[in-house]
Amino acid sequence: MEKLSTPDFIVIDDDSINNHICQKYIQLIFPDADIVTFISPVAGLEYIQTKYPITRQNDTILLLDINMPVLSGWDVLDRFINFPEGVKRQFKIYILSSSIAIEDKVKSNNNPLVSGFIEKPLNISQLRNLFKDYL
Repeated sequence: MEKLSTPDFIVIDDDSINNHICQKYIQLIFPDADIVTFISPVAGLEYIQTKYPITRQNDTILLLDINMPVLSGWDVLDRFINFPEGVKRQFKIYILSSSIAIEDKVKSNNNPLVSGFIEKPLNISQLRNLFKDYL
């Protein structure tokens, strides 16, 4: 299998400590990756809308928390689905959550935008296993 180019990463989680942990682990595995974190889901969506043209070539991994104030991760997905197809194709979205609710895992598995469910805290082994095609 051919190695893919290093993806970019966006982390949207209202927990700044978790965002910092994600950023550090991602940097260890993907030192050349562009990593942007947001504690505000609204700011994260605005960033994607303004920074992602339809013709962009690089993959972006979005790590998305479920339980956040103002907009939940589910609300973010409800808005993301209305983005242009060219933008949506650039993203692989993973729910990153401490939720132990079976309903959340089932809901993420049934969402066509979601590529997987990652239990917090993110760790190096998860990154390597999920994104081995980029290594």
